[in-house]
Amino acid sequence: MQELLLLEPYPYSIDSNEMKRFLYIVLFLIIAAASCKKNETENPFDCINRADNSNPDFGAINEDNFAFLHESVFKPTCANSGCHDGTFEPEFRSISSAYNSLVNHPVISNDETNSYSKRVTPGNYNESFLYARLTEFIPNTSGIMPLEVDQNSDWNTLSSTYISLIQSWITAGAPDMYGNLPGQGDTNLPPSIDGLVILPENNTTSPYARDPDEIGLTPILVDAAIIDVWVLVTDDQLASLDVPVTELKSAATISALTTATSVAYSNSSTLNALDFSGNNTTFYHKTSLDLSGYSSGDVIYLRNILNDGEQDLDIEIPSENSSAVITSIFVVQIL
Repeated sequence: MQELLLLEPYPYSIDSNEMKRFLYIVLFLIIAAASCKKNETENPFDCINRADNSNPDFGAINEDNFAFLHESVFKPTCANSGCHDGTFEPEFRSISSAYNSLVNHPVISNDETNSYSKRVTPGNYNESFLYARLTEFIPNTSGIMPLEVDQNSDWNTLSSTYISLIQSWITAGAPDMYGNLPGQGDTNLPPSIDGLVILPENNTTSPYARDPDEIGLTPILVDAAIIDVWVLVTDDQLASLDVPVTELKSAATISALTTATSVAYSNSSTLNALDFSGNNTTFYHKTSLDLSGYSSGDVIYLRNILNDGEQDLDIEIPSENSSAVITSIFVVQIL
């Protein structure tokens, strides 16, 4: 113990058992501190915290977009318990369910003279039952909507602004969140995408995320490897599994997407994840992209091709009509 006594600053000595315990603790701390350090065999991305999902904030997009109306009005004000939360139509829990149960959707309850035929008539807010229910008392109904306002809604202070935005959206033809216009009187709406999750190949627990330190809707950060792309396909009349055309294009520029080769989605497996509205949902459509040929910093744009068998032309999501913000939802960047 003589050597220890020369180094000992304390008024007591350390026996051999105490010294062993001390050395074990030091060794444990060294190993723990090194566990996230890169070496020649470790995956350099193992220590990155992945978000549960990488969903966009639709409250930050343009106010003329239906996703903004859902995020700001229909979800917090109308999808409250016992109301339009799936208890009865319109169904406002998700963006797609709200859109599909409003646009060109037949009216169930009506005024005394049956003045309205649809909840939303694209291009004409005066013929849209939704607009009437928000602005006037209609006999034979429960009253002006909303009947109650939850504390997480700002309807009481911004109702005039929101009603004006809804009026403008209907007048513009009631486009969906991607800028696609429904037919005037077409009761079969085109399919849509209501969720996106990207993971490493054959991984279902660690989705890639957008950069949390950057402002705005940044690309999803992925490895230069094979990645799995999952989308939540929705349709107003078909179950997700029954939509016949579901494909994905990818390219280094938006313009190159036009001629890019598409790969088909498979629905042989499922994934439970959050949709764009924050609902825990089952995803059925998955495909893989090999990004191993790209370098750090490279950007890849994605475009989904859909058709439920009723459209003359395939639906592109995002399309050339989509806003820049909506287009940026479907962008990945190599870490």
